[in-house]
Amino acid sequence: MAYDGIQNSNRVTGLTTRALYTKVVDQVLNSATYYSRLVSQGEPFEGSTMDVTYDVTADSGGQFFTGLETLNSSAVNTTATASFAHTAYTQPVVSIMLESFANVGSLGIINLDTFKYNKAAAQALQQLGSSIYSTGSGNQPLGLTAIVDDSTNVATIGGLARSTYTVLDSTLTAYASGKLTLATMGTQYDSAIASGMAEETPNVGVTTKGIFTLYEQLLTPNVRATYDEVGYDRVLVRSKFGQRGSAELKNASGFNALSYRDMHIMRDDQATAQMLWMVNEDYIHWHGRTEVPAEYEDVLEKVDFGTSEVYEGTGAMALDMPSEYNGWFYQKPLLIPDQAGRIARFYVIGQTIPLSFRRHSKGTGITGV
Repeated sequence: MAYDGIQNSNRVTGLTTRALYTKVVDQVLNSATYYSRLVSQGEPFEGSTMDVTYDVTADSGGQFFTGLETLNSSAVNTTATASFAHTAYTQPVVSIMLESFANVGSLGIINLDTFKYNKAAAQALQQLGSSIYSTGSGNQPLGLTAIVDDSTNVATIGGLARSTYTVLDSTLTAYASGKLTLATMGTQYDSAIASGMAEETPNVGVTTKGIFTLYEQLLTPNVRATYDEVGYDRVLVRSKFGQRGSAELKNASGFNALSYRDMHIMRDDQATAQMLWMVNEDYIHWHGRTEVPAEYEDVLEKVDFGTSEVYEGTGAMALDMPSEYNGWFYQKPLLIPDQAGRIARFYVIGQTIPLSFRRHSKGTGITGV
């Protein structure tokens, strides 16, 4: 076995047990910021479908009048109901009996089966973190590409055609020549707000690390001046609003957190390339199943996330999703028929439910400044 550092001779290696770090350190998985954030604020999914009734048409029955003329008395229907069914994802956890035998006992410093459990959970998070930006195709939950859209990618949402109900459209803002500019950011942001209403604005921007850095370049002349005057803003992954820090910075440049107007911008390793999403989190919710059916109670249990016992790094840390309604379940290990091993599974059952479409926007084609 090759290793770094002073090479020991067999006078040492034949007599001394190697020291093995007691956790497997993830070098593969990335941060799924938006999915982890969304699920940590989850709500229960109940019934065969979750139905949302939208007001989709303005009522034109109002009128000005002068006296005793006939007044409009027509009844109108201005609503339409969308239906959303749950989706399901599964990740297997396979244990090979002879490997467990080899790992058992005092020399099994890292429990092999516990590692497989932690790894499978983190791996599932990666795929779900990517799907949360998808169109909802291939049995995936609805992602931002489906929700924040104007029929360019998804023509029907919740069974309602956007061509019929145009109020189900979000605004897509193309960045001319691929250039990120404050002017176009302003246009994109303005397309998603209701003027004068503080809660009717995007509260978080989600994008790639590359676009985050491009935006930082636009603000570079103000970095030190802003820090010196008021400290710097930061927004925690689980919090909706930013917090003002007062730590003194010396001989430093660059932002740890960025904001635009009253919206904080977050980096996500799973975010779609060349896209800047502006989202009002009051109007996009994750609804996860919470109850195990009675006939499955002996083999399924809800998953409570916490500290990984034998796995650390990005994948492990991203599993800190404290919502009771995350929709995650674990199938206890079952013996594989005709094979010397056992199989368990994670199941994630739920759906992303949009409550409004006009309070989100998407910037497209961003490649530089």
